[in-house]
Amino acid sequence: MKCPRCDELVALIQGPCPKCGLDLTVLRSVEELRNALQRAQSDSAVVANRLRELELHVASLEPQIVTQLTSSPTPSPPEQPPEEGEKAATSLGAESVVAGEATSDARTAPPPTPPLAQPVVKPSAVLSEAVEVRLGQKWLLIAGLVITVLAVGYFLKYSFDRNWIGPVGRVSLAYAAGLAMLGTGELFRRKRLELFGLYLFGGGIAVLYFAGYAAFQLYHLIDQLPAFGLMVLVTALAGLLSLLYDTKWLAVLGIIGGFVTPIVLSTGTDNQIALMGYMSVLNCGILAIAAFKQWRLLNYLGMTFTWLLFSSWYVRYYADEKFWTTTVFLNVFFLTYAVVPFLFYFVRKTQQRMAGFSITIPNAFVAFGYSFVTIRSHFSLEWVSVVSLAYAAVFLSMATFVHRRNRDNLEPFILLMAKGLLFLIITVPILFSEHWITLFWAVQAIVLLWAALRLGDVRLRYGAIVLMLIAAAKLLVYDYPVVFELLAPGMYYKNGFALGMIERWVTIAVTLGVLFRSAQMFKVAGFNGIDDKENASGVFVGLFAILLFGTMNIEVAACFNDYIPRARFASISVLWAVFATALMILGFVRNTSLLRRCSIVLFAATIVKVFLRDMVNVDTPYRILSFLVLGLMLVGASYLYHRCKGLILPADEQTET
Repeated sequence: MKCPRCDELVALIQGPCPKCGLDLTVLRSVEELRNALQRAQSDSAVVANRLRELELHVASLEPQIVTQLTSSPTPSPPEQPPEEGEKAATSLGAESVVAGEATSDARTAPPPTPPLAQPVVKPSAVLSEAVEVRLGQKWLLIAGLVITVLAVGYFLKYSFDRNWIGPVGRVSLAYAAGLAMLGTGELFRRKRLELFGLYLFGGGIAVLYFAGYAAFQLYHLIDQLPAFGLMVLVTALAGLLSLLYDTKWLAVLGIIGGFVTPIVLSTGTDNQIALMGYMSVLNCGILAIAAFKQWRLLNYLGMTFTWLLFSSWYVRYYADEKFWTTTVFLNVFFLTYAVVPFLFYFVRKTQQRMAGFSITIPNAFVAFGYSFVTIRSHFSLEWVSVVSLAYAAVFLSMATFVHRRNRDNLEPFILLMAKGLLFLIITVPILFSEHWITLFWAVQAIVLLWAALRLGDVRLRYGAIVLMLIAAAKLLVYDYPVVFELLAPGMYYKNGFALGMIERWVTIAVTLGVLFRSAQMFKVAGFNGIDDKENASGVFVGLFAILLFGTMNIEVAACFNDYIPRARFASISVLWAVFATALMILGFVRNTSLLRRCSIVLFAATIVKVFLRDMVNVDTPYRILSFLVLGLMLVGASYLYHRCKGLILPADEQTET
């Protein structure tokens, strides 16, 4: 090592610097500590990262020590090197020595300089070794077991094609292989190789599934009921072992092996009841495990394999004569994975946070999609509403259960309630038609908005807004021209104003009421301030006013077209003037400048219409009426500005005015 004062090379075993006499005890201790740490790092790979941190910390102390030593005015008297027994204590107390020296020299030493940059350390190979061990212990074992199980399956099929072994021998060998894997797994588990043993359990369970399916479906050695019982036992065994040893992957391997069985050993012939009964047994096993463990991966795998197998069968073998059996199994699968997320909370009666309900979304849509296609082809579209209403009832019941069980956990409650309302929304166009769809959608939108504001959920709120806008747009764009047969250029109804008037007005009133009530609900919830990013209350008030103005124009024009056609244009002008006056009065009552300015714009449009259109196309009596009403309304509006100017202008400007 070098002396920091005179750069003289000094051996570690020497005392002070032989040239300048500087005491190098502390630096020597630091150097010895660094060497010891380096030796420890090379001997132990397990603690390499921790030792590296200590080495960097010790290295960062050296510049401060050098600064303190070189700034001393006189060298300290030399001391004898410590004995062997004292070296360890000196090394461990290096930091305290440095701190003591720094305190004693605080009056004479300049401010300490910042520590030098830490050296760049090369990444350790510990992580890669850990990955290697994990790969060898877990993933190679999983791959080996899966390939072994597939090999057993292909061996059974190959031996069946070549007639090497009789059916009884093939099934017996399969059962023997499965039991041997179970016994070997237990043996390894008792020898403290739990992971290896548990994965052998999974392989054994999969082989037993193969054997049971082959005994019934391929070789017909046993009847359906005994085969069903054997598969129930294997499923129960997989579930019990996974619960007994508390390992998710054992259940996962058992489920994968169970669902792969009919794929590998398929003979190309259709046996719907056997296949779907077998799938139902597997799903019952998943239900049993879900009652005790929250293994979401198991639930997702079961749902995915169930619908993949069902889809594969449906594409190849479904026919209309299989409608009822298909419908039964279809809804059994739906109910299974609709109940799976609840079972743990229901059995345990726990108050902890609920989770895992997202599985109900793809499950419901896949099941409803198949129900829609099969029911529509077998009966008619209206009968699909039975399924949609049933699904809505299921999800709303689940939402009620979740809310009662844990009121603080709103996410699953909101998700389930939204799905229930969604199926109600889907039911409306299936069960009803024409303008009734608009009416029911508007009512559902206000209910959904009420729930969203009560729960404070943004997703539900936007969903309610979208549904409400769809209902309003359908009224104007579809119901008027298609359902009520409004002829737009002439603004009159094809079959007369009176025909369908009650149904039309009820639909308009409900839609307008929903928009107005939504504005009130947003106002109460605080979405109406000037500085709010979402001025929802004002937006819905505007939508209400626009829709009211538009529908009133349509109805007034159509009414006068049928009964007093010569006064049709004048009636529209009167309506505009009255509407503008109402906006003006409301603007002064609520002290809202936007309403007053909209009123002025509408007055201006009415004046232009009266002078350019009514004077040419309206007879004199009705022209007089429109001019009179417009004039009186304008005078009244002017009076309001004179009477209520204190609401608009400050006191000093009122005097000048």
